[in-house]
Amino acid sequence: MATTPAADRRDVIARSAFLSDDVGEIIAWHDTEGPAIDIRLAPAESGQRADVSVTPSEVRTLARQLTEIADTAQRAGWTPAVLADARERYLPGLSDEQIIARLDALTARLGGLVLGFRGKVDWRAGRILVAETGNELLGRAATAVDAAEQYLAGYQQAVDQLTTVKAELDHVRRFFEHESELDR
Repeated sequence: MATTPAADRRDVIARSAFLSDDVGEIIAWHDTEGPAIDIRLAPAESGQRADVSVTPSEVRTLARQLTEIADTAQRAGWTPAVLADARERYLPGLSDEQIIARLDALTARLGGLVLGFRGKVDWRAGRILVAETGNELLGRAATAVDAAEQYLAGYQQAVDQLTTVKAELDHVRRFFEHESELDR
């Protein structure tokens, strides 16, 4: 007796392009063993194709590994020329370490869109760096104004109290002047 394989019935959970529609797709589906993820790479007009099937836990491991590699590659992109460009155009007076920290933070925030044409800092990223620096400066100025206001408010309170005491003293002085008049 011959048996035929069971029909390949896949209940698709989610489907997404892999980088773009021209590169491939990722399909999450229910397998007989549980959820599975197929990655199909078929770059347009390349004549090449690769299919990989992985579990969700393997994809998470792969995502961590890709993130680590991306972070390492990104840090390698902060060349002396890029740092000099960033310092000259956007972050004057900062050390290499400070510039790298800002570029890393901005890269994380923007999803990696920091380097632009010819290995220079992208102009949009540069504007964000300038705006962040200006905002920090304004924050420090506001903190200084608040501290001065609190300090001077203490003086204002003392001035108010002295004004009240002076008015009371004037009242008492007038009272004594009035009481000391001879024609009473």
